[in-house]
Amino acid sequence: MTQGIRAYVNARFAKYLALFAAGELDGTAFRAKVMDGAVQKFGISVASAATHYNHALKMQRVADPKSVEGLGRPEDKKGGRPVENPVTVINTRSGRVVAEGISKGAAQLLILKAGELKNGDKRLSIAAEEVAA
Repeated sequence: MTQGIRAYVNARFAKYLALFAAGELDGTAFRAKVMDGAVQKFGISVASAATHYNHALKMQRVADPKSVEGLGRPEDKKGGRPVENPVTVINTRSGRVVAEGISKGAAQLLILKAGELKNGDKRLSIAAEEVAA
């Protein structure tokens, strides 16, 4: 049933994103609209609905970052957890360091955003010594 929930939340996210962009919903109301439908339709917890909402937000940030500006906490307000196993992201061709000390999840998003070279290799990768560890 998880696939049904994820697809449903993604669809609601896309539907209400237009209202958010038009200024008819603020960030809090937008998040509530997306999550409340999933809670009611699937009988899931608010925490579970938040997980699906966060995934939809993350994927939309990859696809079109401008469309979700103003959603989520500002970077300077995210106390969050400290990164326990930080990694370094490098340019695959040059070996130049692109980002250091970030979480593996953040690194994977960065790699996904950078895309692939014509030969199918990734433009960015996690430093080899960190992958082996």
